[in-house]
Amino acid sequence: MAGNKLFSNLELVARVDSWPYYNEDPERYKEFMSDYYYFLVEGGFAERTAAMQATIRAEVERGEVPELRKLKNELFAAYSADGQHVLDMDGCAVDKFGTKAFGVHMIGYVDTTEGRRYWVPRRSRAKMSYPGMLDNTVGGSLATREKAIDCIVRETEEEASIFPEYTRKNIVSCGTLSYQMTLDDSGRPGCQHQVQDLYEMKFDEYVILKPNDGEVEEFKLMTLEEVKDALARGEFKLNCAITWMAFLIRHGHVTAENEENLIEICVRMHRKHEFFIV
Repeated sequence: MAGNKLFSNLELVARVDSWPYYNEDPERYKEFMSDYYYFLVEGGFAERTAAMQATIRAEVERGEVPELRKLKNELFAAYSADGQHVLDMDGCAVDKFGTKAFGVHMIGYVDTTEGRRYWVPRRSRAKMSYPGMLDNTVGGSLATREKAIDCIVRETEEEASIFPEYTRKNIVSCGTLSYQMTLDDSGRPGCQHQVQDLYEMKFDEYVILKPNDGEVEEFKLMTLEEVKDALARGEFKLNCAITWMAFLIRHGHVTAENEENLIEICVRMHRKHEFFIV
């Protein structure tokens, strides 16, 4: 929680896209990079994956790196600078190694007789990352070789109890976001290269979102003003702010007329990722 501080729209985005830009502050950029090293893996795809998995398992068993205490047992893809899929690695180490992570995020809403309302979940208080905070309606990480649409359909069923057929019929693709964070999901210093595939969905009034897999404590319908106020107070999971900001811009709630920093906000939402595995 952010206490009594209210964040501006630009601050909300800058807290997410927080890795310094070399051309703006070379010394700060070098300071951040000073703790990182190139990590090289030789061999074919299977050999590289096996070597990486063995390294990660060894670190988990050693137990000296707080971020690597437990395997996720989900594989995520790592890509070269030219986009080649070079290896798969356990999800617990993606942020530690600085590779790009891909996720899917959906914001859902319903038009009621009292106006539009937004389905906002509260994260389970048992979660290791951002327990009890507000979130995007549905979100999840893209496993290796998984298509974004298949991932968001799966996550919507797992997290919100919505049948896949309903999601495939009503969901709308809305582009992507990319940013680079200086914290991992546990709030420790780290590098998160994130790319989000964005979706939104208009639900029928009779559809009620219900927690299903323990990730969500509850779903609540909120007004636009309630969402904006909660964002400003820092009540959402850190990177959710940038997803909601994209939604607000897309629907004309944040414009050049009411936000003087609109251009910088939009630029910060689409970061060109430098390639480094560290």
